[in-house]
Amino acid sequence: MPQDALSHAPAALPAAPPAADAPPRLGRALLRTAATLLLFLLGCGALLWFARDSEAVAAAALLSPTIIAACLALSLVNYLARGLRWILLGRAFGVAAPGGRQMLYFFAGFALTVTPGKVGEVVRLWLLHRHHGVSYTRSMPLLAGDRVLDMVAICLLALAGAALTSQYLAVTAVLTLACIALLAALTHAPLLLSLLDWAERRIRRAPGLFARAREVCATLPAIGRPAVLLPSLGLSLLGWLAECLVLWLVLQALGAAIGLGASMLVFCLAAVAGAVSLLPGGLGAADLSLLGLLRLVQVPEAAAIVTTILVRLATLWFAVGLGLMTLPFALRRPRP
Repeated sequence: MPQDALSHAPAALPAAPPAADAPPRLGRALLRTAATLLLFLLGCGALLWFARDSEAVAAAALLSPTIIAACLALSLVNYLARGLRWILLGRAFGVAAPGGRQMLYFFAGFALTVTPGKVGEVVRLWLLHRHHGVSYTRSMPLLAGDRVLDMVAICLLALAGAALTSQYLAVTAVLTLACIALLAALTHAPLLLSLLDWAERRIRRAPGLFARAREVCATLPAIGRPAVLLPSLGLSLLGWLAECLVLWLVLQALGAAIGLGASMLVFCLAAVAGAVSLLPGGLGAADLSLLGLLRLVQVPEAAAIVTTILVRLATLWFAVGLGLMTLPFALRRPRP
């Protein structure tokens, strides 16, 4: 639930970027964001209303302003770490834009996280092209590397969580294979190119899509260099671990007897579920997965409901709020 906290878990790459000077449909996308936020808040309100006779309201009262501030601070650590990774990957791919502007564009993309078509990620590439003349051929691999590193980090953290709990051996085995496959994708571009050739021969459609995928794969070895891969992966692990700590901190405040390892496993599996669903921001899929997994590890119903709501507000919607605040500044052309 992995561009997303749960909302920013890796997913399929967006469609082709907009034309050279044509801006994405920001107005429509922002309206959809506002409507989605309203629906989310209404859903949370309905959930708490139906649970008013249970212990959910009492559980929510246990969350002090200090706990909420700590959750937001941890989420901010995640966004900053992944923003620094965005800059690092941009330099590896030869993106000629100042680091501060790249960080600004990265945050601005969060404003459109919950819109269909991955508009939030497309707008980052569009801003690089509009303000700095970075071609989409050069910036698309940056997006691909960013997504793959997110998934690698989430799988590694879930693997660590499964190991710490000494349970879920089948999950551990699957995650181990996923980590190996994703790391191989970063370091063995010829293998990916062979798989693309095989897929194109079988499908015999969308030659343009396969051509763009080949361009991306041909540049991935730039990430596979240790000088790029190791710090990028370290920043990815730091960012997603901070999000896992948000879940663990809320559960501890509510008195739920769940350790850090189980919190890591639950958060990361919910993030993967949100990404696999291909829904904008993992809406619905990530929320229900988080709630169901919390109940599966014996978290009381009231605590699970309150935790799910707060974690999604502190990760997904906090990011959207930061994006909305930074988007107007990102749209302004930088001074010469």
